[in-house]
Amino acid sequence: MQHGLLKIKNDDVSETVNEFLRELLASKKISALLVPQMVPSKKTVFPVLISDPKKLSADVFAPVLPVSTATMVSKITKHQAPSTPIAVVLHPCQIRALIELTKLNQARLENIILIGVDCLGTYPVTTYAVLAEKKNPTKQILETLTKKTSDTESKLRTACKVCTEPIPGYADMSIGLYGMHLEKEILIQAHTDAGKKLISEVTLEDAQDKIKHRDQVVKKICEEREKAVQSFIHEKAGSKGIEALTKFFDTCSNCHNCMKACPICYCKECLFDSSIFDAEGNKFIRKAEQKGLFKMPSDVLLFHVGRMNHMILSCVKCGLCEQACPSLIPLMDIFIPAAVNAQKEFTYHPGKDKDEKIPMIVYREDEYTDVGEA
Repeated sequence: MQHGLLKIKNDDVSETVNEFLRELLASKKISALLVPQMVPSKKTVFPVLISDPKKLSADVFAPVLPVSTATMVSKITKHQAPSTPIAVVLHPCQIRALIELTKLNQARLENIILIGVDCLGTYPVTTYAVLAEKKNPTKQILETLTKKTSDTESKLRTACKVCTEPIPGYADMSIGLYGMHLEKEILIQAHTDAGKKLISEVTLEDAQDKIKHRDQVVKKICEEREKAVQSFIHEKAGSKGIEALTKFFDTCSNCHNCMKACPICYCKECLFDSSIFDAEGNKFIRKAEQKGLFKMPSDVLLFHVGRMNHMILSCVKCGLCEQACPSLIPLMDIFIPAAVNAQKEFTYHPGKDKDEKIPMIVYREDEYTDVGEA
């Protein structure tokens, strides 16, 4: 690993990182950079693919995630890997989602350089837009780190409050905030040869003395988050069984926004969007006569349970499904406990290792040998 400190200029963390990224673009080692950048309304950021360093005015620590960056990388790479290197700045959860998409043949990492950033959490898109009218939300959340306050924690999305992996894994290069004196410096780390090559000509100061302190800070944060997620799972343990799930999803309009926002739900021809659930009018009438009544749209619970069964082992708990729900159903109450428990059963950690196969899609002759035996 190669690492160094990037000195903060003019007390502006975001602009210091932008200068660093412009330098990378200008070096021609990458042909473009996919990075979150503010939209003209100033109400949110979106991933923007930039090739001209002069056009770069990014906000890599913006505490908002309106779309899955992993899905955007999938759109760029799925059919053909880029012919020249592209760097992509991602939150830790989006790196994990991208790794899962590569396993599902929905994205390629050839000529893609992953730049991970420490995540301080993200707000719902509507909350971010309101906060942005008063003060730059990125500066607000960075101040909570420098002043060691929890002023913004209550506003974060549920998924972020209990995220156990705020530090980027499986990145070629990372930009570190935790454990750093943000008035002075941030940490740049290269984890792969591609990352080392990218920063080889950047002037960085020695970070050796800072690494041990950062590791201690990160370890403490992860331990606290692990306790938080276990407490969350214990608190939500009541949502089990058909009756509880039916009540939980009873405000769902079956819009499928959760599925469309999920980076793991990639199927172009989803069973639940197909005609298989269409039926003649008489079948609806017979169903009403059999039960006395039934709620429409029908098959809502079947959709949610089916979707969960399809993607839960690869779920990276990013919470984009919950954010997309127009009925404000707290989907994380169901999906986080289900994902944690299912992944624990299969000893599977989605997004950690691109060579680790997703359970249930790989046949092994040595497993379940007693099934079907007399």
